[in-house]
Amino acid sequence: MSLAEAGLALAGVAPALEIIDSRYRDFRFSLQDVVADNCSSARYVLGPLCAPDSALDNLGVVLRFDGRPVQIGSSAAILGQPLRALVEISRLLHQEQRVLPAGSLILAGAATAAEALRPGLHVSVEVAGLGCCAFNTGEQP
Repeated sequence: MSLAEAGLALAGVAPALEIIDSRYRDFRFSLQDVVADNCSSARYVLGPLCAPDSALDNLGVVLRFDGRPVQIGSSAAILGQPLRALVEISRLLHQEQRVLPAGSLILAGAATAAEALRPGLHVSVEVAGLGCCAFNTGEQP
């Protein structure tokens, strides 16, 4: 699958936040640890689905805690072009004679470094041209 074919395969794109949770301290782990930890994924939050007709290769990304920027990045940090994540997963599945089911949700990767969460936060991300999504962390019991 080429990048152009990947773009045509999309029903849409959306801003997203991945909430990670790891049993490893200080996010220090090897690739094997990440795989064993199921990629440290806990939850995700999606923003509105947008038509996949815009360039995705260098969109500005701002991660905010309580409205204050804590990380600034670019979609170029995701393999140089987020569509490469779809190309790569398609290649890997093809090698195993499997297919990605229609309607699958793909989290392409991180455009910013991870930030530690704490109770009572409003967390949001804005992706230029795509929009925003957000969540609140619970209060400490």
